[in-house]
Formats: sequence, C-alpha cells, structure tokens
Amino acid sequence: MTRLLKTMLPIILCTLVGLSFASPTQAASSLPIVLPALTCDALSATDFSAAVGAKVTINHTEMQTSAQGSWCKVSATIAPQIGVQIALPTQRWSQRFLQVGCGGLCGSINLSLSNASGCLPAMNGEFVVAATDMGHHGSMMDASWAEDPQKRIDFAWRANHLTAVLAKAVMQTLYRQPPKYAYFMGCSDGGREALMEAQRFSQDFDGISAGAPAAFFQFQNSFFHGWNVAANQRPDGTAILLKDRLPLIHQAILAHCPTLSGVQDGILQNPYACQFSETWLPRCPANAQDRSACLTQEEIEVVKKLYRGAYDSHGAQFVAGGLPLGSELRWPVPETPTGHSMSEMMVLPALQSVLLPGGKQKIQSMRDFPLNQQNFDAVAQLAPLYNAANTNLHAYQQRGGKLILWHGLADDSVSPAFSIAYYRGVEAEMGHAATDSFLRLFLLPGVAHCGNGEGYDQIDLLTPLMRWTEEGIAPQEIMAGKRAPAADDRKTRCANAVSRRAESQSALR
Repeated sequence: MTRLLKTMLPIILCTLVGLSFASPTQAASSLPIVLPALTCDALSATDFSAAVGAKVTINHTEMQTSAQGSWCKVSATIAPQIGVQIALPTQRWSQRFLQVGCGGLCGSINLSLSNASGCLPAMNGEFVVAATDMGHHGSMMDASWAEDPQKRIDFAWRANHLTAVLAKAVMQTLYRQPPKYAYFMGCSDGGREALMEAQRFSQDFDGISAGAPAAFFQFQNSFFHGWNVAANQRPDGTAILLKDRLPLIHQAILAHCPTLSGVQDGILQNPYACQFSETWLPRCPANAQDRSACLTQEEIEVVKKLYRGAYDSHGAQFVAGGLPLGSELRWPVPETPTGHSMSEMMVLPALQSVLLPGGKQKIQSMRDFPLNQQNFDAVAQLAPLYNAANTNLHAYQQRGGKLILWHGLADDSVSPAFSIAYYRGVEAEMGHAATDSFLRLFLLPGVAHCGNGEGYDQIDLLTPLMRWTEEGIAPQEIMAGKRAPAADDRKTRCANAVSRRAESQSALR
C-alpha cells in the first residue's frame, strides 16, 4: 500500500558555531558520587543469569586506569553468543548509565562515545558505559551470521535489551543501587537500535539519542542501496556515473540552491526547499570530444534517478526519498565502470543473508533481484523483526522518556527523508502536543552520515539530552562545531540558523 505524505514539515536546523574543537557545554545538574561496595574481582563470582533471564557467563573482570580515573571492566557473554562489555567507574560514578549503539551489521564491541564531546560528566568518566557486539563476531559488513535465525533476533533487538538488563544488574551488585538515569546513544544502525529500545522496551532508558537511524532497515538495505546500484548500471553491469563526475553535480547544486550563510560556503541549508532541475547540470554537446567539464545525457538520467529514489515502472515510490541535494561529493558510485560502490558492497551481502526469509540467497548482482513489487513484498516479510518504524511511542512518552532524533541533511547512506517521515508519523499517531513533550528532531545542514561532510558535525547531544531528562529543560537548538585548521580558529555564528518550516514531499510504500 502506498501512503503519500505531502506536508509542511517542521525542521529544526541547529544553531551553528564554527569551532576549532568541541568545548564543554552547559552541564546538567551534578549528582552525588557513589563508590563501589565490592571489589571488581567479586563480580566474577556472581551469577546474573536469573536477573537477565538467560545464561550469563562473566568471562573476566579487570581494573583499568585512565586520565578519567579507574574502572572495573567486565566482559561477559549472554547465551547464546551475545558479547557484552561494561566499564564501571570506581572513583567517580555519578549514578548515570550510558549504553552505546553499534553501526553497520556490528560484530564487535566499541565503548567509545560519539556526539558527547563537551559533556562534562562523560569527559570526566562519571558514567557506567556498556556496549554489545549484538550476538556475533565479524566485520560491520559481514552478513554470514544472519543465516542463523537466533542471531537474527539477537541483532534485531534482543542483544541491546539484555545488555541493558545485565548492566543494571551489575550496577546493583557493585554499587548496591541501580542507576538514577539511563541513556542510550547510537547512530546509523545504532540509531535504529535506539528507536527499537524506545518502541519495544520503554523501561530500559530514560533518555535516548537516535542519529541517522536505519529505522526502515529492510527497505533501506534493499531498495535504497539497491536502487543506487541498479539505477547506475547498463545492461552489461558496467557503471554509468563515476566518482570523478560528482564535483560537477555538486557545484551545480550549490549554484542554484540557498547555502547556509548566504555565501558559497559549500553548505546547503535545506535540500527539501530546493527543487532540482536537470537544466542546472552542464550538458555535453552530442559530439563533444572533451567531456571533462560536462555530463552526458546518460549520466544526467542517472542523477535524476538517484535524487528521486526507488520507484516502479508506474512511477510509484518504494522508499521515502533518494540521495539528498548537497550530498553529491560522497555519492556511492564506483571509481571505474567495473568497480564496486559502497551501496553494492552493502546491499548484496544483506540480500544474500539478512533481509529475506530462509537460508542464503543466490543473489550475485542486482540483476538477480529486480526492484519490483514482488521483491518489495519479499523483504517486507522480515520488517516486523528488523524495522524500528513503529510510531506508537505512548508507553515511552508516558513513563517520562525523552528522545532526540537527529540526521545530517547531506547523508549519502541513510536518506534524511526517512527520519522526516518517521517524525511525521509519530506526530500523526500521537498528536503535536504529546510529540513535542518528549521528541525533538534536529536536521544538520551539510552533515553526512553520522558526521563528516561540509557541515558542522561536532555536536554534544548528551548534555541537552541529560538536561531534558533530568531537569525538564527541552532543547530548542543544539550547538554544532566544525574542526577548523589550526590557522583558522574563528568563531562565527551563522545567520538564519534556526528554521522551523520547510516544504518536503515524501512517499512511503
């Protein structure tokens, strides 16, 4: 069924400040420090299986020291194969817990914090921090694990939920009390995991930050990335549009669309307020010998398709949107006609092992998986497992949870149109007043996937999330910085930094 969303979308564009480095922002209220009641080694002798509801093995515990103080690091396994690490401060725990999401297809544990530099309690090492490999070991592009049905469930939602349950049980044992506040932060698939927690396990976290979430996981990893490949291939499988052509497209967009500061600074303010026209692109004459400064009609047709996103032979959209205007420099196209793009390296393993029911699929190229209604329905079968697209967040809102949703407007991997569509869906489900009481959407001009790009991508989301959760002070804007060269540490406040409304049209099937 096709649902067309044609609305005036409220878009909060963050206040931008160009910085040479991220500096501490206004901190949330301080909480009393709690010290451990046990030694780190004592945790090894504790059985947490009953508390978690699954067999838990404490693999080892060890004391570690850093500039932020000393830590008790716990490594554990939740049956069958969910790896977990928990870092518990032994000198300055401020009764807060932060769980970190994992990007891509995960497969490893990373306790490092992102989008929190400038948050004083985090910089001072006052949080218990936990993370999981989501039930399997491998690279973030490895999909072979998904041929095991249990590992699909662990990846979809079980690993993060049980990690939260285990971490809280460990805190109760070590400190003799649970955390006063629990937070989750993640981007990309970590953003999907963040939304999954809010949707399925409203009791796990008091505050959640979901960045560039792959919420429509099934369609994002099939029809979005698959379209980026199929729309750019000739019948023989060779690529039409190559990397060296992208600057021509990007410069044409910047010349015709409003930029953030009113000058040609390379930052497109709002891609959805600009209507693309192929006449903007430099077109090669039919018999041109030198095509270094122009695009062929064949290349222009690809550009049009990539902006629009996947659609069928009748023109009906399969996804909320394609690649946004302003993202051209990082488009997932190959360097050579026979090369492989990032989209191809993502979509084929996913189609082979993750997205479709049954065992491993015999899909070697996008020619083996036409982007039609039949195959859309095929990937939709597992949407209830993987997708974090449920717009009914009443349980999370009613328990007082707070949710910050954010997305770079030049994201080339997960279209910001997906996050806009999700936000509007929540508002339609719950009403504006209820939505505004617990959810904020921030869209960052010129920022690519989870950071980078030409935009201001150095952000501290943890501090405003803490202030909202703990003090009831809702964020109306966020501060964003950009790492500048050492010779240029100017601080500049951008004009028209906060915009509340922009026109957009999204289509969901």
